[in-house]
Amino acid sequence: FRFTPAPAKRRPLPSPPAYLPPARGFFEMAGPVKKRKQPAEASSSDKKQKKEQQAQEAAVPADEEWEDDDLEEDAEEEDIVDGDQEEDEEEDGDAQAAPKQIWRPGIDQLEEGEQLEEEPGTYDMLHRAQVEWPCLSFDVLRDDLGAQRTDYPMTAYVVAGTQAKEVADNRLYMMKWSKLYKTLKDGKEDSEDEDEESSEEEEEEDEHEAQLEYKGAAHPGGVNRVRSMPQAAHIVASWSDSGKVHMWNLQAHRKALDTPGQRVSTVVKPIHTCESHKEEGFALDFSPHETGKFLSGSNDGAIYLWEPVAGGWNVGAEQPFSAHTSSVEDVQWRRTGADSKHIFASCSSDGSVRIWDVREKNRKKSAVHIKDAHTSDVNVISWSPCVGELLVSGSDDGGFKIWDTRNTGAGAMANFQWHRKPITSVDWHPTDETVLAVASEDNSVSMWDMAVEDDRPEGHEEAPGESHFPAQLLFLHMGQQDIKELRFHPQLPSVCISTSGTGFNIFKTCNI
Repeated sequence: FRFTPAPAKRRPLPSPPAYLPPARGFFEMAGPVKKRKQPAEASSSDKKQKKEQQAQEAAVPADEEWEDDDLEEDAEEEDIVDGDQEEDEEEDGDAQAAPKQIWRPGIDQLEEGEQLEEEPGTYDMLHRAQVEWPCLSFDVLRDDLGAQRTDYPMTAYVVAGTQAKEVADNRLYMMKWSKLYKTLKDGKEDSEDEDEESSEEEEEEDEHEAQLEYKGAAHPGGVNRVRSMPQAAHIVASWSDSGKVHMWNLQAHRKALDTPGQRVSTVVKPIHTCESHKEEGFALDFSPHETGKFLSGSNDGAIYLWEPVAGGWNVGAEQPFSAHTSSVEDVQWRRTGADSKHIFASCSSDGSVRIWDVREKNRKKSAVHIKDAHTSDVNVISWSPCVGELLVSGSDDGGFKIWDTRNTGAGAMANFQWHRKPITSVDWHPTDETVLAVASEDNSVSMWDMAVEDDRPEGHEEAPGESHFPAQLLFLHMGQQDIKELRFHPQLPSVCISTSGTGFNIFKTCNI
């Protein structure tokens, strides 16, 4: 992103209101970023007028040649003035050629008439989906289209839950995003014969317009968090702001996404409801190792282990994991490594991170306790899918840390205090063991590579604001307001999805 004083050719990042109604249908998927057209050099009427003027000048009679001499003297005087103007223009050009200020989120402020713009070529793909009500939690649905799909157009399935103004308007949505093409014309110059090709390009753009199918189910109350079972994507868990945790079977809705026009009922009953939590919460996670095994944590500090049984779940409300002294903000099963199916992590607003072993009978004491993991509330955690012992945590203080859970006494392996506002979501890249993404309340998503070192030569001349960005920071995605969750798609390499108060973004950066 560049800090610029006025709009340029490229389309600026949108700043829609918090609840932006769609232009058509219920959802709208924004198309690829395109460049604005250049105006034509001269119209046909301008060319005709120029020819008439040349003909009149050629028809001047001989007895009026003295007038031409006066005109030539005037032109010489005008040339002198024009020379000064040209020098001024050259100075202005030199000023414009100076390095532009790099935007520093949380530090720089946009003045009136200024805006942020996308740097050309930075996105391989970028699409935006706007919804009627904010979906501040979502999960990626695994599909059977292929494990590592790199061909365009891409297709993604997502489940999301709303936080509507009226309780009765809340929904769980199964969504299919298809025809996700690469970003068109990003960073390319307009061709000279663009006017002649414009109609053909418009037809091509219509064919490449992303599509969004959705099927909804009424939800009792706002959705604090939603998660899909990895082994059966149509089984969905939701934390309601009413204090209940629901399990849903949305198989009919999932199948209907692949049959355009097929209708399904919006009235669906949960297949299981837990009312044992004393307060509402946000922490949910399905086990990636054992089908149906599940965790839920609430604001009263309790974590329940759900064991699947015939006809439903046995919720261990009588023996909760209860060592946290404040609200449980997030829980997650370890993704890989020895004994992973028995290990999970939790974080709390008490500033701590804990590692648990479900085989231990004493559930008031965790196997690992990082007492002061952060200086304030720990909002989110994420286990590495590549290196089983690595855990990242994000806090209200704007920092995120990486822990080696085998030796937490040595402190964090990495500590980045870069964002200026609370961290709202973190996620590791599914296959690159050193890359992760971080979302913050400063309305940005940052991409990091822990393996990168600052190898700039001595005496390197920095652009204004460059020193604010660490070498490990690969990319900064902006344009959304109130970002709440992000996920790397497990089957679309390096594709990231984020949700906010202004809708969804699905994107792939040029450098990951």
